[in-house]
Amino acid sequence: MLEKTSRVDKITELEQEIQKLREKCEFLEKVIHEVPANVYISNLDEGVVWCNRTNEETLGYTLAEIHEMGGMAYMQAIVHPDDQNIPEDSINHYQHFNGAEFGGLFRARHKEEDQYKWFMGWAKAFSKNTEGEVKELICVDVDMSPRMNTEDQLVQALKENLKQKNRLLVRSLRKREIEILGLICQGCSTKEIAERLFISPNTVSTHRKSIQKKMGTNNVADLVSLGKEAGLG
Repeated sequence: MLEKTSRVDKITELEQEIQKLREKCEFLEKVIHEVPANVYISNLDEGVVWCNRTNEETLGYTLAEIHEMGGMAYMQAIVHPDDQNIPEDSINHYQHFNGAEFGGLFRARHKEEDQYKWFMGWAKAFSKNTEGEVKELICVDVDMSPRMNTEDQLVQALKENLKQKNRLLVRSLRKREIEILGLICQGCSTKEIAERLFISPNTVSTHRKSIQKKMGTNNVADLVSLGKEAGLG
């Protein structure tokens, strides 16, 4: 009799634990779907593979529709043509570096609207493959349009976005290239850089060409500007 009672008690305790877990899951699900931000999981190869309800309502595509059209095609459909580099930069960032969050400011639109809205997005490594490489990102995009009441706020946000992009460009440089760019930003000539680093002027010139190619600049003034915006010099 005691053994039967003990079993009943254990079943009751288990049922109570299951009920608590069910309630917890329901609560967390409500939070993720009600949070005033687009939350989604992006696979580095496939694009968006999951999103919350806010994301569906903000951009007009259900998760089923995103799966049907493909996560990458979906991103191309909603993001402004001039801002397509933002999701691409995010993917490139985590293919080579996974130590920090990635952020960017971009424009996207609802599938039934012509006007684009500004979003501030953040991404963080969410899962990795067996080799330890980032496989999926968890992303959070906040619609900035209702929160930008002045032109000055928008200009400042764009400046911060550009600064972040320049930091990522600098991060793509090799250690020696960063050293040389830092000296260029300080106003050093090719000869002065060669003397400081104990290398030949020809080697400095080769590095400068490589730096300009990676940074996408055609002259020293633009290179110095990008370097200083990234915190060098």
